[in-house]
Amino acid sequence: MTNNKQNRGNNGPSYDKRVDIVGRLQNRSALGKDAEKRLVECILADLHFATYAPIADIAARAEVSEPTVTRLARALGFSGTREMKFHLAQSLAIGGAYLRSSAQMANEDRPLDEVISKVSEGAHAALELMSVALSEVDLPAITTAIAKANQILIYGTGGSSSMAAVELQNRLFRLGLHVSAHSDPQLQRMSASVLETGALVIAFSISGHARSVIDAVSIAQQYNAKVIVVTSLGSPLAEAGDILFPLTFKEDRDLFKPTSTRYALLAAVDFLAMGTAVSMGPKVLERLRRVRQSLASQDIGYPELPLGD
Repeated sequence: MTNNKQNRGNNGPSYDKRVDIVGRLQNRSALGKDAEKRLVECILADLHFATYAPIADIAARAEVSEPTVTRLARALGFSGTREMKFHLAQSLAIGGAYLRSSAQMANEDRPLDEVISKVSEGAHAALELMSVALSEVDLPAITTAIAKANQILIYGTGGSSSMAAVELQNRLFRLGLHVSAHSDPQLQRMSASVLETGALVIAFSISGHARSVIDAVSIAQQYNAKVIVVTSLGSPLAEAGDILFPLTFKEDRDLFKPTSTRYALLAAVDFLAMGTAVSMGPKVLERLRRVRQSLASQDIGYPELPLGD
């Protein structure tokens, strides 16, 4: 196994923060000898203890020698127990909630009939929060800016935000607007660099920390493009945009349930799409009629069915 690179500066050692020590421990449990297996099981059973307890106490609980702890650290690819403990602490900070939930559910059954209610409640809560938060947002000003733009680029990186970017593109092109969506970080930066005055960027990011999106927004602004950001209040992206369309959400702690924030994102897409259609007025109806006509070959003759879905 390749050792992690360690750079020492004025503030001590710097370790590779991408290491998944829990995954390494799980793999090691199938390879080691009896003493090492007991040690690995002891660590995985109580990461908090293994992170903060002295090496002697860890060895005593696992009924192994202290050198066994050191050997395990090196077998995992670390320079020693100090680096191993660093990654244990990081694993707790990043994924501790998932590890605790896994341990809690090991000896209990969870009823599947709660799935529908949990997902539905999360969706309703997300939509309600968005409705309340947007009561003070000047939606007509935002959608008028979209309607008048000569070119629109939509950015989103990651599962939900890239989905929202593509979905908004899907809604806006039907209105006759010149729009394209990009989720690739390099394409985001490059496309932003060729914008001209009168162009508009719409940037999605739930966290507001997506680096490529923030970079693309900054590049677009150098070329006088206006930027609408759909993101969390107080985030770096919120500060970087010209117009903020705030995402307001509150996730529960059910780690098995997909994030309800996706419903807030979809609501944002629909608010922007419908608002833009209203801002453009009756002329959009002819374009929507053409879209409906283009689907005639599919024998979709019912006006109440979704348009092009």
